[in-house]
Amino acid sequence: MAQASANVIGLCDAARQTDHLPQECANCMSRHLAVCAGLNPDQLNHLASYVTRRRIDAGQALFQEGDGADHVFTVTSGVIKQYKLLADGRCQVTGFYFAGDLIGLPDGPEYPVTAEAVAPVTVCAFPRGRISELVSTYPQMAEAVILKLQREVSSAQDQMLSLGRLNAEERIAGFLLSLMEKAPDCINDDGSLTLRMRRADIADYLGLTVETVSRSFTKLRNAGVIGADKAGAVEILSRDDLEDLAGGPG
Repeated sequence: MAQASANVIGLCDAARQTDHLPQECANCMSRHLAVCAGLNPDQLNHLASYVTRRRIDAGQALFQEGDGADHVFTVTSGVIKQYKLLADGRCQVTGFYFAGDLIGLPDGPEYPVTAEAVAPVTVCAFPRGRISELVSTYPQMAEAVILKLQREVSSAQDQMLSLGRLNAEERIAGFLLSLMEKAPDCINDDGSLTLRMRRADIADYLGLTVETVSRSFTKLRNAGVIGADKAGAVEILSRDDLEDLAGGPG
């Protein structure tokens, strides 16, 4: 009886905490992945007073290169690609951002790249001028921001290695592995991986042509590493083989 009463009290406490959350936070399916994950309900209510929420349709820009960098964003759903256009019109995708990721924190007054929704996106927008105050007030948020930035540096280092030393199949293998690690919501119940970005976006990210990307997927299928595409999802048949390929020449 005592244990049952304790369980009921625990459930009631959890319900009260949820009731005290801002509605958007209570309904957010990616809060546990975001920089606000460690905040309690009172802290989230304070944070919510600074935050605006935006929805961006696929193909629309969250911000463009040269815009004033007045907000920092947490992705709460969808996929964003970040890219830079070269003088001759070529495009270099510099990264993909998924639920829980932090985007839009440059070291200057303007965004140096464009961020565009690959699929419909929702974000929480934080005024850039408030970031220092928030991370000073909430150390757990500061730790989360630092961790996000460390992971972005690590991802950039991996990308430099990929572009500089790996062949096309190795780059594709590394890309698929990174999606499995960074975007668990892209993994379906059957273990397949939904690719929400176009082949052209993958090509622009990996420094390949669209034709080379398509040929590389075909080679991986023929080698039994991945299965056939099913409605935009790729079946991962051998993660071990993907990891061996992504490691480059042995």
